[in-house]
Amino acid sequence: MRAPSALTLLLVLASAPAAAAPASAPAPAAKAAPPPAPALAAAPVGASEPSEPIVASAPLAASAPAPARSAPAAPSPPPRPTVTTPAAQRTGAIREPAPRPTTDVRVQSRFAVKAKTAQLFAAAEYLSRGDFYNSPGARVGATYYPFEPLGFELQVSHFWSSLNAEAERVKTTLGALPDSHAPAWLFLAGGRYSIGYGKLMVGGLGGAIHFEPQAFVHAGVHAYDGDVGPSGDFGLGLLVYLTPKMFARIDAAVVYEREDRSGQSVAVWGTLPAIGVGGTL
Repeated sequence: MRAPSALTLLLVLASAPAAAAPASAPAPAAKAAPPPAPALAAAPVGASEPSEPIVASAPLAASAPAPARSAPAAPSPPPRPTVTTPAAQRTGAIREPAPRPTTDVRVQSRFAVKAKTAQLFAAAEYLSRGDFYNSPGARVGATYYPFEPLGFELQVSHFWSSLNAEAERVKTTLGALPDSHAPAWLFLAGGRYSIGYGKLMVGGLGGAIHFEPQAFVHAGVHAYDGDVGPSGDFGLGLLVYLTPKMFARIDAAVVYEREDRSGQSVAVWGTLPAIGVGGTL
């Protein structure tokens, strides 16, 4: 029988302790030892079997350490909110928080249109010149508007004049009459311009009042009792629409006239307020 070789005895001695003692896992906290370096055994010189390098490895259970248990990680702080600055604010421009709704018409259309129309009107008025006469009157006229704000008009006024109380007393006591002439007829032509346009909501009327402030100037002649001469006026007015076709008009005018008194021509100033109604053709 052939005697065992030295290489066989070395392999038996190397594997005997690992087979006798059961492999035990290392403690969780201890660091796993590195696996043993592979042992190289060489046959002695003169051995009958060829010398081959043999790698002796420990059992798999002993060489694979259990994973170490790590301590719980500390909670991370919550993330900060991200603030985004608009480009318009970074450049200094002011932007609206939300876009405005787009509309086709932002301004209400006019309640009534005057361009290319004519207005007919009648009014009551009162001429005050400090001439010892009470002169209530009435006027009729027409205005044509070639453009919306501008109109050309013609008006005729008639006054029913009578001496006031002071002139009656002088006439009774002294038998004298003032040298002024009793107003009778007044013919004026001129222009009227609408300064603006507006509306006003008044409680109880159930709607808005549409109005236009106006400025006017006229020139013409007067035919008073025994005197004919130039006349003119200028002032401010208010055109108030009752309906799109009906209106009321208030005028406050300053009157200038040249009149013969006591054989000489004098300048006479007075006021002529009027209020009337009319319609649009």
